[in-house]
Amino acid sequence: MKNRSLRIGIDLTATWREGTGIFVYALGLAYELLRIDDQNRYTLFFSGEVHPELKPWQGKFRPVLIPVREEFISKQILMGILCNAYGLDLIHFPAFPPPIACFRRYVWTLHDATPWLYPQTMDLKGRLYFQYLGGWAARFSEAIITDSNDAKRNLIAALGLPEMKVNVIYLGIDGGFKKLDKLSLLNSVRSRYGLPEKFILSVGTLEPRKNLPFLIRAYRQMRQANQTNLGLVIVGRTGWESEALEGKLGGEGKDVVRTGFVPQADLVALYNLAEVFVLPSLYEGFGFPPLEAMACGCPVIVSNRGSLPEVVGDAALLIDPQDLDSLVGAIRAVEETPPLRASLIQKGLERVQQFTWRATASKTLALYNEIAAH
Repeated sequence: MKNRSLRIGIDLTATWREGTGIFVYALGLAYELLRIDDQNRYTLFFSGEVHPELKPWQGKFRPVLIPVREEFISKQILMGILCNAYGLDLIHFPAFPPPIACFRRYVWTLHDATPWLYPQTMDLKGRLYFQYLGGWAARFSEAIITDSNDAKRNLIAALGLPEMKVNVIYLGIDGGFKKLDKLSLLNSVRSRYGLPEKFILSVGTLEPRKNLPFLIRAYRQMRQANQTNLGLVIVGRTGWESEALEGKLGGEGKDVVRTGFVPQADLVALYNLAEVFVLPSLYEGFGFPPLEAMACGCPVIVSNRGSLPEVVGDAALLIDPQDLDSLVGAIRAVEETPPLRASLIQKGLERVQQFTWRATASKTLALYNEIAAH
């Protein structure tokens, strides 16, 4: 029997920020839902203006514009009022915690258990926001979506949630991440960012959880021992306590390049140019960059913590993010063993095919319908 038409709200008030992590997910999911779903009616909540990526689909949703970007005022006060005013059957909060005053049925995507497992890697405001408001929201949501089975286990243990309430739906990778053969484009990006001829690449917000000082120590050790000729390129916007990382970068010279946040088109080129991609995170609920690197034909090394082993499967090398020799050995193996490098590239290209926004949106839509049926 055909499901009845639902009035679905999606909170996109946080997506005015640079497109990383959970904001990529929120936009990717909304875009694909609008593309594949002709049955339900959507109301999308934005801060200030409709996000440019969703303007092509404006005929398929009702926009609600909230004139404030500050998270607490925008979400907990204004969104708390508005989410009750539109007669919605269900509201999805794909990023930050829902407002306490939301009395409609809602789903929350809680990407990982960082606030409970690694609170020291967050600033005080973020920690309290998730631990208290987030803990409350998790209990009262109709369902929780999370990014991996590892994250599900951690959330159930941390919050005491029923197993049936937490749904694992893998994220998708944008089709723009792919192998490039246009040398003029690649050379243009290399010149614009002043990149070394060959380099190790790491991508992620500069914050303690990403464990970048560990990568820098391993890199310094390799350079001092003449174990590599590779440079190091670190891509990502400034996050909490990034000043500590800035100190670690001091004196590294021309072999270390920090680009800051880069737009997707340039990021694709960076993955294509890199000799190896490294993500030594202490914890990830999912992790876009390893899959993005794989899609671009770049060999991948990740830590053996959190969801990363689950996400990369056998298509990457795993290292202990607290053992320098483990990381140094993995980088040297990729650099010095062409058959291993070729195998990782091929396995990565195959692995990434499993992660599409169509699959993410289809499974999310099935969950909406399941909730509405009860």
